[in-house]
Amino acid sequence: MRGVWRLLRTVRWKVLFSAFLQTVAAAASLAFVWFSKRVVDIATGHIDAPLGVAIWLLVGIMALQVLTRVFVKYYEGRITILAKNRIRADVFDKALRSTWTGKDKFHSTDMANRMEEDIRVVTEFICVDIPEACVTMLQMIAAVVMLFCFSSSLAWILIWIMPVAVVGARLYFRRMRALTTEIRTIDGRINGHLQETLQHRVLVKTLGSVGASEEELSELQELERDRTVSRLGYSALSRGFMSVGFSAGYLVAFIWGVLGLKDGSVTYGLMVAFLQMVGQVQRPVANLALYIPAFIRSLSSEERLLEIGEMAQESESADVLLEGAPGLRISGLSYSYEGRSEKVLSDFSFDFKPGEMTAIVGPTGEGKSTLAQLMLALLAPTGGSIELYVIPSEAKESVPVSPATRCNFMYVPQGNSLLSGSVRANLLMACPSATEEELRAALHDAAADFVLDLPDGLDTSCAEIGRGLSEGQAQRIAIARALLHRGGILILDEATSALDAETEKLVLERIKARFGVSKTIICITHRPAALSLADSVCQI
Repeated sequence: MRGVWRLLRTVRWKVLFSAFLQTVAAAASLAFVWFSKRVVDIATGHIDAPLGVAIWLLVGIMALQVLTRVFVKYYEGRITILAKNRIRADVFDKALRSTWTGKDKFHSTDMANRMEEDIRVVTEFICVDIPEACVTMLQMIAAVVMLFCFSSSLAWILIWIMPVAVVGARLYFRRMRALTTEIRTIDGRINGHLQETLQHRVLVKTLGSVGASEEELSELQELERDRTVSRLGYSALSRGFMSVGFSAGYLVAFIWGVLGLKDGSVTYGLMVAFLQMVGQVQRPVANLALYIPAFIRSLSSEERLLEIGEMAQESESADVLLEGAPGLRISGLSYSYEGRSEKVLSDFSFDFKPGEMTAIVGPTGEGKSTLAQLMLALLAPTGGSIELYVIPSEAKESVPVSPATRCNFMYVPQGNSLLSGSVRANLLMACPSATEEELRAALHDAAADFVLDLPDGLDTSCAEIGRGLSEGQAQRIAIARALLHRGGILILDEATSALDAETEKLVLERIKARFGVSKTIICITHRPAALSLADSVCQI
């Protein structure tokens, strides 16, 4: 609930204004009941007053009620989208700035599901359900007071509906909350399975795993169905419990009115008003009962969002950008992944000298890519240090690597790292202000001039993870993107693995010719082309 209150803070006054408007609509609803009684009593001769004036007042009250409710719905929609965007931006920021331990805590689809569906549930609860629940409570209290004004004995009978509703709600509250959380988790697993299977459908088909994938989806859906049916059962029992109480209350009020009409103790206007008032009490209680599942869903979604918000965050500080081509000094470096005892790197030391090209070589799985991630401060070492320096002889120029020094690196990761969109959009990720000439120069340095010969040139569309381009083409565009980024250290992590020997040599020659002195180049590779061009070799 503290989490919900924090989220409410951004739209607190707007939610209060929405509640005020709904209070006006509720007051108009109760006033309509009072004046409908008066109109009927005037028409039947129990009250001596102008009928026309009373009718016009009744029409005015109804118009106010309708207009207020229409505006409330419009206003609720506005503040809901405002709150949704603010909360999503905040959660997205938390996710992007969270520390990484080499393994993502949540599946990407589950994260997206939390940022879409869970945020929708929470914002609707904050902006719609909370003010409506508060106003409904006020309306119910006011309706009970009016009931006592009409008949205190009957009011006491009808008030027993409220404890029945509360008891019925408490019977299934905890189980509903647990089931809702479980259903949301299963839904995330289903979305993740669908995304990954469709994303790699060619692999799934070639491995003959279509049937297995469909069977896994069927099992997940069956599990979701079972949990949903269980939740529906609890909800149906509660609604049935309340419906019986409400029907009995209305029947008692109707019989009371009929008997009162017979003995003359009740006027037609009073009976009309009282039957309406029964609805004015029962409807808020029924609405409050409906808010209980919404409350449960909101708490479950809030817990899922808090899991993202509570992820450890990278330290925030201003970028530390070193001039020229910084060197990189590693001393006694050790690292082991979270939850594993064996060390990926142990007491590793090396000096990547400024303005030189160094090739990092070693067997697969011995920590070459991990070393690159440690340089980028994506991972934190368990021992030793990594420092950037400009002048080797002056220790005061050394800066420990951190998220703030990440701006010094131009990085090309393994595999296809293009995002969906155009080639231009991918390139501009590294330098949004890059000119057309700078884009073309980067493509040339990466031997990716083929882009300019495509029908749409730089505006050629890239599908998800670079589909529509060959692996080698995607790698060269990724290299061009990195070359546009500011910073004096270029890290190529198996960045030319999909290129033929001739193209790879051309790419590396162009990079060294262009940046051989102005940048420090670190090339993780098994290929001979990089080794032949390197000034030094680092053996892992």
